[in-house]
Amino acid sequence: MKRWLISLASLLVVGSIVSAAASWWALQRTRVVPDFYSQAALRMPKDLDSAIASLEKDVVQLQGDAARLGSWCAAFTDEQVNAWLVQQLPREFPNLLPRGVTEPRIVIEDGRVFAAARYKNQHIDTIVSFEVKAALTEQANVIAIQITNLRAGALPLPLSRFLRGISAEAAKSNMEVRWDMDQSEPIALVTVPSEHRSYKHTPVIVESVGLSAGLLSLAGHTGAEAFEAYQPRGPIYQLASARVGIPSALQRNEIRQNETPSPHQVR
Repeated sequence: MKRWLISLASLLVVGSIVSAAASWWALQRTRVVPDFYSQAALRMPKDLDSAIASLEKDVVQLQGDAARLGSWCAAFTDEQVNAWLVQQLPREFPNLLPRGVTEPRIVIEDGRVFAAARYKNQHIDTIVSFEVKAALTEQANVIAIQITNLRAGALPLPLSRFLRGISAEAAKSNMEVRWDMDQSEPIALVTVPSEHRSYKHTPVIVESVGLSAGLLSLAGHTGAEAFEAYQPRGPIYQLASARVGIPSALQRNEIRQNETPSPHQVR
């Protein structure tokens, strides 16, 4: 009996040590700061006001160009966006970020947007980051967006809750978001309105979305012939199966058993 108690106590001690070590390791991993987040801080424009004024001017120009018949294009730098995130976001939309989230930053390169923000509460202080890829589809104004590599520091996090939050926020904004469940990673299919009561001419069609070397570029066409002439430029995501809701692992397995998986991915 005594030997059994000693063995049990030893197991409990070893288990406690392993659990503590795992917790310590996880905590250390959450303290890792992504390289791109540090780079974004270093590349922050010295004159925030000028960068923000330039961004707002470009946005107004895009709105004016898209309101007229014919082709249009625009480009925005990640430095402009970061300047706006630092200065204008807290001023104009103080309740937009969830509680505990501050200092959002982005970096655009290699066809992706790297996004991150600091998250802090009474238990943790970490940088939450993720990557975004975007591509047009064969359906006009339907953009495929893939979110991957959600992490707290260097510690991977599950995407499901994060994606449910996206769906909830989109619903509040009356934005149509569907989920293509035919991929190993869920793809958000976001519909950009081609017609709106505020548009002077319709439809407004997006023909290209580019993400490279610190630059977000957009191009499109406005007018009655835009739908008929729609020819997406750049990487194209082939729609396979778009269903409402966030796919669970079980749902994806069922889909694979009944359908041939699509080889296409957001590139």
